Amino acid sequence: MNVQLSRGCLVALLATVGCVSTNPGVDRALTGLRAGDDAVALTWSEKLKHSTYSQELGFVETGRVRMLSGDFLGSSTNFAAAIDTVIEKTETGPALKLGDAGAAVMAGTVTDDRTRPYRLPAYEFIHALQYQMLNHLFLGQRDAAAVEARRAVFAQDQIAEKYGKEVEEARVQAASGQSSNSIGVVEGRMQAMAPVIEMTRSSYENGLAWYLSGLLLEEDNDQANAALAYRKAWELIPGNPYVQKDFLRMLRTQDAETFKTLAAQAGTDAAALTRAPTELILIVEEGFVPQRHSMKVPLPVGTAVVSVDFPFYQDPAHTPMAVEVMANGQSCGLSALALSVQSLAYRDLKEKMPGVVVRNVTRAAVRVAAQEVARHAGNDGVQAAVFLVTAVASAINKADTRAWYTLPTVSHLYRGAFQPGEHTIELRNQVNGFVTRFPVKVAEGETRLVWVADLGGNARVATASLNGKGAPAAYHVCGSLQAGFPPVTLPGGPKTLYHTNP
Repeated sequence: MNVQLSRGCLVALLATVGCVSTNPGVDRALTGLRAGDDAVALTWSEKLKHSTYSQELGFVETGRVRMLSGDFLGSSTNFAAAIDTVIEKTETGPALKLGDAGAAVMAGTVTDDRTRPYRLPAYEFIHALQYQMLNHLFLGQRDAAAVEARRAVFAQDQIAEKYGKEVEEARVQAASGQSSNSIGVVEGRMQAMAPVIEMTRSSYENGLAWYLSGLLLEEDNDQANAALAYRKAWELIPGNPYVQKDFLRMLRTQDAETFKTLAAQAGTDAAALTRAPTELILIVEEGFVPQRHSMKVPLPVGTAVVSVDFPFYQDPAHTPMAVEVMANGQSCGLSALALSVQSLAYRDLKEKMPGVVVRNVTRAAVRVAAQEVARHAGNDGVQAAVFLVTAVASAINKADTRAWYTLPTVSHLYRGAFQPGEHTIELRNQVNGFVTRFPVKVAEGETRLVWVADLGGNARVATASLNGKGAPAAYHVCGSLQAGFPPVTLPGGPKTLYHTNP
C-alpha cells in the first residue's frame, strides 16, 4: 500500500514537471523591450530586486532596463547599488567581493544552485561599471564619469590579478577529486560552445570598457593612464582600427621608441594619428545575449548512472552586422567589432563549470547512497519513501540558468571626424539594407558620443558630449537594423521621448 501510494504521488508530481521555457520571465521582458513595452521588462526586473536569491541580478537588470528607457538617473541608482555590493570600502582602500570564484566551489551542495544567492560574475560587474560611465555622461556629470573610469581601471586590474588565479585553482581542485570523470563528460558536451569561447581569452577582460575608460581619462587630461587603458583595449581587440589608432596616438606621447616599432609593424603613418578638432564616436550594441538552458547529462555516480541537469548555451557564434555610418547621405566609414558579450558569457560558464559539476555530483551521490541504504534495510515502506524523495529531488532540481540577459550580444565601435552643425546620422546594415536614422548636433571642437542599443524591432539612441561642448544629452527611439522582428511604429517616425536637460 505504501509503495502504491508513494508511486501515485510521484506520478502526480512528475505530471506537473513539463518541458517549459527555462526563463519565461526573461522571454516576456525581452519581448516587451523589442515591442517598445518597457513596463513589462521593468516589472520583471524590479521583482528580481526583492528576491532572496537574485537581488544583485535584479539591480543590474533594472539598471539596464531603465537605461534603455532613457531613465539615466534611475539606471545610475540601480547600477550604483550593484557596484557597491562588489566594491567594499575598507580602511586600506577599496576591495572587490566578486562571487562564484574558485573558493565557492563546494558551496550549496544541499539544494540545487538556483537557491544560491546570485553574485555578479566578473564580466557582468565590469559591464555595470561600463554602463555607469555612460549614465554619468548622459546626465551631464563628466567628472563623475571620469571617477567611474578610474574605478573600472582599478577593478579590472584587481580582477585580472586575483580572479584568474582562483578560476585555475578551482579547476585543479575539482579535477583532482572524485568528480574528475564527470567534469570530463560535461566539458565534452560543451564542445559546441568552443568556437564562441575562443573569441576571447578570459571572461573578465573587456576591451570596450578599457577603451571607454581611456576616452574619459584622456578628456580628463590624465594622459598616462589613458595611454595604459588604450593599450589594454588594443591588446584585447587588436583588429579594431579605431582602438589601434588611439592606442598608437597616445603611445607616441609616452614611449617614442615602442611607438616607432609598433607603428612600423602596423604599417601606420604617424601623420594619420592626429585627432580631428570635431569628432563623433559611436558605440552600437546589437541584440540580447543568448540564454542558458538546462540540459540533462547522464553521469556515473557510485554504482548507478544518474541524469543530472547542467546549464549550457546552445546558440552558435553570432555573426555581427556590418554597419555603415553615414551623415547627410554621405558615407563616413564602417563600424568595427569591439566586444563579444556572447563570448564573455560562454567563457564565464566554462570557468564556473567545475564547481557546478562538483556540487551536482555531490547531490546525486547523496541520493544514490540513500537508495542503497534503503534497499539493504529490507523495509518496503522505507524503500518507497526514499524512492519518492529521491525521485522528487531529481524531478525538481534543475540547472541554475540565471544571468544578466538584457546585455547585448556584441558591441561595435566607430570614431571619425565630423563637421560642426546639425546632421542626420544614418546607420545602414550592409547585409539586409536596413537603415535607421536619428539627428545629432555637433558643436565646433566637440567630441560627441552616440550610444545605440539595437534591440530588434527598435533601437534606443542617446548622445552626449565627452568634452562638455555642444548640446545637452538627448535620447531617441528609432528603427532597428535587425531582420526578423516586427518593427515598432512611432507616430511621425523617430522621435525624442526623453531629454536629460529639457
